[in-house]
Amino acid sequence: MSTVIAFALLIGSLLGGRFRIFILPPAVVLGATVLGLVSAWQGHGSAHILGLILAFSTALQLGYFSGALLIRTRATDYREPAAPSFDSRSFG
Repeated sequence: MSTVIAFALLIGSLLGGRFRIFILPPAVVLGATVLGLVSAWQGHGSAHILGLILAFSTALQLGYFSGALLIRTRATDYREPAAPSFDSRSFG
């Protein structure tokens, strides 16, 4: 289970850093489906599968928000001052 949590954190941080749209619900559904099918195929009980999916979705969300937060804070460090705007006052 710790491997699933570690990979979910990594995948979540990659998704949070890469996508500006909210891609978390499809990722949770896809991951939960794959984990549920593989765990059922291996013969695990329903309580184990439910706990694994819950841990996966929680770790994925934590990774997503931490990745998005990291990208936002790093982007503000490298941002240059805004260029002057062209409005009615700047044309005389």
